[in-house]
Amino acid sequence: MYVMLNIHNISFINQKVDRYRLFGQHFTSEDVFNEFIFPEIKDNLYDYKFVDLFGGEGNLILPILKNIPEDKRIEYFRKHIFLFDVQAEIVDSAIKKAENYGIPKEIAVENIKCLDTLQYYPEFLLSGNLPVFHITNPPYLYIGYIKKHKETQKYLQYFQGDNRGY
Repeated sequence: MYVMLNIHNISFINQKVDRYRLFGQHFTSEDVFNEFIFPEIKDNLYDYKFVDLFGGEGNLILPILKNIPEDKRIEYFRKHIFLFDVQAEIVDSAIKKAENYGIPKEIAVENIKCLDTLQYYPEFLLSGNLPVFHITNPPYLYIGYIKKHKETQKYLQYFQGDNRGY
């Protein structure tokens, strides 16, 4: 089988590779949630705020909603699910995914936000009566790569001060 790539496809591939490198982005599939995460949390779904600080498209937390009765999902989502990512277009994808689970967009945008959580932890998560349960696949920010490429050098700030040596 042969695959023919035209200039548009190559450009798209290059943009995707550049974005992976720039953001240390590697999305985790929903299969990881189903096989490894859900079995560990299934008995405690109502006991925590489930948070992904590097949420991507929401594959590590949004599938929880499949296990919540449809008539209770909106209320559950408001209290228990919070996602963040630095890329606005990826946040939009997560919002759309939440909508596919029956969460209205105006509610989804309350708990799925564009935020650099390496720099600004969302302190509001610490208030309320539920503890935070982090489920995340953090960005792969390799310091050697960051130092070598001008477009990523702004991320060196994450490895200064208290984080020196990480």
